Amino acid sequence: MANDERQDRAWRALPEEEVAAGLPLSFYARWEEASVDEKLRLAREAASCPDFDAEDAFEVGSRLEQALEEAGRYEELESVLDVWKERAARVYEEEPAVATWRAELALRLPGRDVRGALVSLARRTGDCALVMRLAEWCLYRGRVEEACAGLLEAWPRVREDEALAEWTRVDYVVRAVLTCMDAELLRAPEASWERMAGALSPFDRAVPHWAAEALALRTGRTAWWRRSRREVLALSPERFFDAQRALVMAFEPELRLRQGWPWGRTQLVFPELFHLLPGPFGQGDTGSGTPHVLLPLLGDVEQWVRGEAEARALRPHVHAATALALRPWGEFLHGLGLVGAGELAGWWEGVWELLGGLGEQFEASGDRVLVDEMHRVFRGGWPHG
Repeated sequence: MANDERQDRAWRALPEEEVAAGLPLSFYARWEEASVDEKLRLAREAASCPDFDAEDAFEVGSRLEQALEEAGRYEELESVLDVWKERAARVYEEEPAVATWRAELALRLPGRDVRGALVSLARRTGDCALVMRLAEWCLYRGRVEEACAGLLEAWPRVREDEALAEWTRVDYVVRAVLTCMDAELLRAPEASWERMAGALSPFDRAVPHWAAEALALRTGRTAWWRRSRREVLALSPERFFDAQRALVMAFEPELRLRQGWPWGRTQLVFPELFHLLPGPFGQGDTGSGTPHVLLPLLGDVEQWVRGEAEARALRPHVHAATALALRPWGEFLHGLGLVGAGELAGWWEGVWELLGGLGEQFEASGDRVLVDEMHRVFRGGWPHG
């Protein structure tokens, strides 16, 4: 007798009160005592239960995902989803979490259709935070086209979502605009602003006012307008932040040329690095003549490391890119003559001490490559030089 037939008989043999709705309580009782291999078997067999529903799919899938992650066997989730698709197609399509698991599997396993998985997720859920997190995962790997397709697919629902906080929608637009820009530049490195404006037309009036300037700075076509520290301090707050934003974008070619970062990953430092920079009055000690107006203050870095764990769980690739960019950022400023060698060395020593324990905070990211990279960088010895 085939396994699925035996299982169907087992479900029918259960007391009527246990199969009234969803999986029987005995299923979850057995689950708690099961080994990882037994959990895999139970998860496959669940699809043969006549009352297996979307709520069960979420519950079983979530429990299995955690068990497989802890066992280092996450890729085996794919075979369970394949069984669900075959035996319980309606439930498979109804539960949005299935699309999320498919997208994460596509990102984690070689040769999978990342674009198709991300577009499917975006179409089914339109979930702003979820689509952006997975798109940023793509961007960190330099998979710009896939990220662009997912962000564009979800945009109509994100645009019309009245429950969404406006600042969240603005963050989405910024990420989507920069991603569309990256995709167009990969197709045509010399793309003009007129061509770029056409690529950004789906966002209409939501395109940030600084997009044309960003194109010139991010490609290195225009150098940052260099100012002395005194001139920077004399700027109005609005002009000061405009100058900081422009400098962060002018930093991207440095990351590509000197650090080997791909298009896509470089944009992830914006706006996180921009938000880490101090305001127009530095430490408030304007009389000293040496306020830190371009290097993140150590107190702000400490708060970012120790107090932003929740945001880091939601946007791990943005935070990883920002952490990895801090040393190059200081060197970039030094190369421009905006930060002295002694100032940079003292600042970096303090920052390095704060970043030392950051790697563990990425364990829940789901991206083993990212976790390993962060441990390798921040568990190493003191990076002299």
